[in-house]
Amino acid sequence: MAMRSAIAALFLAVFALVHGVAAQETYPSRPLKLVVPYSAGGASDVMARYIGQKLGELLGRNVVIENMPAAAGTVAYTTVARAPADGYTLVYGTSSIAVNAVLRAKSPYDPIRDFAPISSLLVVQNVLVVPMSLPVQSVAELVALAKAKPNALNYVSLGPGSSPHLSMELFRSAAGITVQQVPYKLTTQGYTDLIDGRVQLWLASMPSALPFIQSGRLRALAVAGPTRSAALPDVPTLIESGVAAETTFWHGLFAPAGLAPEIAHRLNRAVHDIVAQPETRAWYFKLGAELVAGTPEQLGAETSREMQKWLKIAKDIGIQSD
Repeated sequence: MAMRSAIAALFLAVFALVHGVAAQETYPSRPLKLVVPYSAGGASDVMARYIGQKLGELLGRNVVIENMPAAAGTVAYTTVARAPADGYTLVYGTSSIAVNAVLRAKSPYDPIRDFAPISSLLVVQNVLVVPMSLPVQSVAELVALAKAKPNALNYVSLGPGSSPHLSMELFRSAAGITVQQVPYKLTTQGYTDLIDGRVQLWLASMPSALPFIQSGRLRALAVAGPTRSAALPDVPTLIESGVAAETTFWHGLFAPAGLAPEIAHRLNRAVHDIVAQPETRAWYFKLGAELVAGTPEQLGAETSREMQKWLKIAKDIGIQSD
């Protein structure tokens, strides 16, 4: 009897192992959902959709995009953090996944505990843009105008904790000016109001702003990265312009915590394959974005560094938590 029980237990163990391996080998067996913490039609959404399309082609399954732009992306991150860790719900995360958590008094998610990092995707720098109607041609002239008219200039924000909010607050502090935040839910509306002069400045992501700069509808005063952008070689950096307010942000792919290592590895491999495609690199280069890919561990470490970086900046320049 004992022998039969031992054999039966061994059989069940082998069956479970084989069944588990088979289940992982068939991943994915249905469409995936990629949650995007930005509104449809914006540059980040467009870039996320491109990644989703390529990911679907490599995995042989449709990747459905779901936009959740509310609360500077916090709703999107919270939704994915609470989703099943089966590899069918992913989030197109940016630096905001870390920033939002450290700036909110009670964050509904933990960027480290609640997510399984898959891979970094790309790096972008911000660009300071103003309406063509604003009578400034340089950062120095903008700063002089802002100092002459305190609180008269308004800047576009995508909500507290968003990249435009943090970048502008850092710029404001470094330049010694006072400007007012105007939060927008839709990037498209932000650009409409900026072009029309209802708001006066925006430290926007390069891929988002580039088409408006190239078409002559907005004026670029400076880029916010450590070096000039290949997409705008004639535009100086903020540092060159005398304002030490460097901001560069990254995008990456995350899943809910607890994802099986085999599935995480497959997704990571797919990202590396996407980034290595020459046509993909060329497509993103035109947007002013630099493609990168790494290990899950590297993205996790980058998330931790981003949290520490903005926690310090928030304390130094007085950005308030909600």
